[in-house]
Amino acid sequence: MKLETIPVEFSQALPVLEKIIEHGYEAYFVGGSVRDVLLGRPIHDVDIATSAYPEEIKAIFPHTIDVGIEHGTVLVLAGKTEAEHYEVTTFRTESQYTDYRRPDHVDFVRDLKEDLKRRDFTINAFACGIDGEIIDCFNGLQDLSERRIRAVGKAQERFNEDALRIMRAMRFASSLNFSIEEETFLAMKSHAPLLSKISIERIFIEFDKLIQAQGYKKGLSVLMESGAWQYLPQFKLEPLRKLQRELVASFTFKSSEQAWAAFLVRFNPDVDAHQFLRKWKVPNEFIRDVALLMEAYREQEWNLSNLYRFGLKSIQLIDDLRQAEGKSVDEKLVIRLNQALQIHDKSELQISGHDLLTKFPDLIQPGPKLGQLLKSIEKSVVLNELQNDKVHLFDFAKNELLKNKE
Repeated sequence: MKLETIPVEFSQALPVLEKIIEHGYEAYFVGGSVRDVLLGRPIHDVDIATSAYPEEIKAIFPHTIDVGIEHGTVLVLAGKTEAEHYEVTTFRTESQYTDYRRPDHVDFVRDLKEDLKRRDFTINAFACGIDGEIIDCFNGLQDLSERRIRAVGKAQERFNEDALRIMRAMRFASSLNFSIEEETFLAMKSHAPLLSKISIERIFIEFDKLIQAQGYKKGLSVLMESGAWQYLPQFKLEPLRKLQRELVASFTFKSSEQAWAAFLVRFNPDVDAHQFLRKWKVPNEFIRDVALLMEAYREQEWNLSNLYRFGLKSIQLIDDLRQAEGKSVDEKLVIRLNQALQIHDKSELQISGHDLLTKFPDLIQPGPKLGQLLKSIEKSVVLNELQNDKVHLFDFAKNELLKNKE
């Protein structure tokens, strides 16, 4: 098979391949980028594989970075922009995987097929030459046509080498809306316990992509049917089932935070987002945002106070989720409330603690009472009981201070 049109991402990288070939080596576009071209999907990363060894690549190109030279990868800086930087990896074979994630060592080879044999799935084992010719050694084109995910070679070996491939298969099922070939699925099922040996950060990345994909319900089905969910920290079957069945088929999550919040509120009772997500070793900011969405989800109706507290974006994400659950939502209400807010953050108040100390040195000193007064001012402004200008704010503050002095 030959591509009728070379995508612009490949065209921009062609000079790199041509230069390698000019020096007597082979060079191809490989992996997911070729798959995405064949599916008409956007290309995210252009990977290049070559028969040239890393030191030979470094001799060809004046500007390179050793990003993974021990595994055969050199970053070629073909231009000034990041889009013109390409990872070029030597054809290689791999030894045993004692940690079920990375090979103990790699051997560089000159044979493309030997390199493609070590890849995870047939739809990721394509190579594309500079003329657009597709090299398919494992019937990946047929699997692509039949929308099927199948391991390269013996599925048991592929998952024993790298257990993260179990999560990747589910993720591809979600993002591509493909089914998983039976032998591949059975191998995933039997090797699922090996997920306990994989870095939770890597598992998070794969599950996060799965749940945000358009076909996430298919991915969740594979996760549950394979039993792999048992090896993901604190996961339970019923919340996964609820997440799959309680949202309309056309719904797609708008963000990672929305997806995780939707999952966690389906635990009975709701789990503590901080306790749950710390086990997943995600950033504190992410945990905070998920917890905030969960809190907003429990609100019965929107008003000025909770809109100010959660923010417009968070509330719209919750409304979006409620619509997906088949609930009625007044989208215009949130817009009206947001427009009615005088401030969206306390930093927008027209006076500060310093202003109050300067204006009323005999009535207020630094300390808890100052903080309480500022909170009272903030609340009154949010509820539109007080106008956010210095005259009104100082009058309000003075009255409160004199009242408390009596």
